[in-house]
Amino acid sequence: MTRWLGWFVLVPQSYLLVGFLRDLGLPQVDLTAFAALFLAWFAQVRALPLLLLGVAIGRALVEQATLPVHVLVIGVPVAVLLPLRSMFVAQRWVWQAFAAALLAVLVPKLSSLFGRMFDQPPSAGGLDAWSLVWAALVLPPLLWGARSLPPFSAFVDDAQRAHGERA
Repeated sequence: MTRWLGWFVLVPQSYLLVGFLRDLGLPQVDLTAFAALFLAWFAQVRALPLLLLGVAIGRALVEQATLPVHVLVIGVPVAVLLPLRSMFVAQRWVWQAFAAALLAVLVPKLSSLFGRMFDQPPSAGGLDAWSLVWAALVLPPLLWGARSLPPFSAFVDDAQRAHGERA
């Protein structure tokens, strides 16, 4: 019960923290791409629906679209990447960097697509080359660190945890 409480308290607040850091002038971390990679490659599969809900609630705090649109924006990349969990070794930073850059492109596109589809306001985030490079460089180390810190560590899949200890 405490792991779920930690998830629903800390994860939505992290979106507010990233927005605050961006307002201070620091480069923005694409938290949606980070969450999608964590959910697809490291999280327990049986816990994915509620984990996805927590991330969507956090995204709804900073974006104008409704919660179902945020669930789709995050859930579609997770659904695409989840079968690749067994094909590609998720702990390899090269794959993580490639997937992070891909998601840095895909998330704003999905956000505007689903926003138009459901008549929601457009997403505030834009796409530039710097965000691709920044996502590819920053997200893999953040994923590595998050797997050992709460609330993320409570939801790491046992098979992924064992593989990470061997690597």
